[in-house]
Amino acid sequence: MEMHQEVLITAIKNSGMTAREIAAAAGVHESTLSKFLDGKNDLKAGNYFKILSVLPEAQRLKARLSLGIVVDNFPDEKRLQALTQMIELASDDEMEAALFAIGRKWKQSIGSRSAVGGSASLIRNSTETLDSAIAV
Repeated sequence: MEMHQEVLITAIKNSGMTAREIAAAAGVHESTLSKFLDGKNDLKAGNYFKILSVLPEAQRLKARLSLGIVVDNFPDEKRLQALTQMIELASDDEMEAALFAIGRKWKQSIGSRSAVGGSASLIRNSTETLDSAIAV
């Protein structure tokens, strides 16, 4: 099975939607989707993206990222919602990768701010904010 197939099948399984709901919403025949999910047939590109487009935003975004399709035109609020949903759905390996990326980003942010001064209080305040967020 090719990566694009695995990505969409995973997105469908994690969507919380039934194959019937997805097929109806996408305008794709139910048997076409069923054969794809069973690994019997691949999808035409148009059907692939029709199906992807009706999935919940978190699954759409995660699938697009897995496929290397960068989407930068989300409003900030929608991006934050999608990111939150992706984190909640992430596997342990995905969480580990995300936490390392967050750590690197935070370290870069602290480094650029410390050049201006006041890094000790920034780190303390960031840690306190993080601790209170985790406690929720």
